[in-house]
Amino acid sequence: MSEKVAVIYYSATGNTEAMAEAVSIGAKSVVEDVLLAPVADVDPETIGKEYSHIILGCSAWGVEVIEEEQMKPFCEKLKPFLKGKIMGIFGSCGWSRGAWLNSWYNELHFAGAVFPAQPLLAYGYPDKESLKKCEDLGKKVAGTR
Repeated sequence: MSEKVAVIYYSATGNTEAMAEAVSIGAKSVVEDVLLAPVADVDPETIGKEYSHIILGCSAWGVEVIEEEQMKPFCEKLKPFLKGKIMGIFGSCGWSRGAWLNSWYNELHFAGAVFPAQPLLAYGYPDKESLKKCEDLGKKVAGTR
């Protein structure tokens, strides 16, 4: 499988989408084949079979969980394909401390994913420093072999 990176996200307000765009910029600085797409536009089986590196983004919902209508079902269908996949996760929130990112990380790691970087959290719309960290996440995940 050639090195292909998928940056898949759910964004209700545009905050996580801005993070995803920065992550994809970082990934594109390392590999040519980078897909940037909202979770509603992609098939988890296709992503799992065709991409060697997967970076997911989602904001916090409810009592610190990932979005349950699109991202949660996507991840459940993606899990059988995660053994040995290089992954990263990120998200935005307005109030949490990132518990949903840690739970999500643990769930995907338990499914077999390999994480070269810790989950990345931004509060509200990502500021310049947060966007730089997003680019760095994209570079780190895309550059891991």
